[in-house]
Amino acid sequence: MNNQNEQHYRNQFKFQRNFINFPFLGFALIIALLNIIYPDINVMMTLFGLFFLYNGGILFVAFIKHYKRVMVLAVILTLLSLALFGMTMYLYAKANNLL
Repeated sequence: MNNQNEQHYRNQFKFQRNFINFPFLGFALIIALLNIIYPDINVMMTLFGLFFLYNGGILFVAFIKHYKRVMVLAVILTLLSLALFGMTMYLYAKANNLL
């Protein structure tokens, strides 16, 4: 029984490392470079929308696999990415006089 719990926690840690930690670092670097090189609100809105969908997928997989710690982290990250996506949509609408 103890071995199963250790294996479950090891799988949970691998999932978090491979699908949250490393992709988030890559996403942060891409966003930083694109803001420096090509600061366009359309690109940022698209990237934050894709990031929101990615976080939703991670949340779903963590829920299915019963990774409680990762699921709480994924809920927080999904809500934060939704806020970023909503903010960029608002800025896009404000810049194009849609409000």
